[in-house]
Amino acid sequence: MLRDLLTHNPWQKFFSLLLAALIWSTVHFGIGQDPRVEDASGNRRSYQNIPITVLTTASDLNRYQVSPTTVSLTLRGSPEILDQLHPSELEVYVNLTENSPLRMKRRIHVNVPPGLQVVLMQPEEVQVDPISPPNGASGGR
Repeated sequence: MLRDLLTHNPWQKFFSLLLAALIWSTVHFGIGQDPRVEDASGNRRSYQNIPITVLTTASDLNRYQVSPTTVSLTLRGSPEILDQLHPSELEVYVNLTENSPLRMKRRIHVNVPPGLQVVLMQPEEVQVDPISPPNGASGGR
């Protein structure tokens, strides 16, 4: 019975094994190759010391300190868009509107113009701490 399992229809088994190997190699070598993304032949640009904005709700009147205060970005895209991009057009922020405890690391969010992609961001997280008001100061007027 075990012998029949191996010897019955050997060409079908061989063809199935060959087909499975071809499918596996196609998927394996195709991972990470997105045809929509430009190649790495000079279509990248780095931006240093981009300030990080703190996004809060309108009712949150507290002040916050972000450490570090800037981020470095490397973007990829068409040379035409990269040549026209001014660093002030990059929106870099931490979102404090989510209900999570303060005094913790927060992920940095980046909005870039259409046609660009963030390749590298340093750092990816920042420490956010509330700044306590000076002694004797009242919260509202």
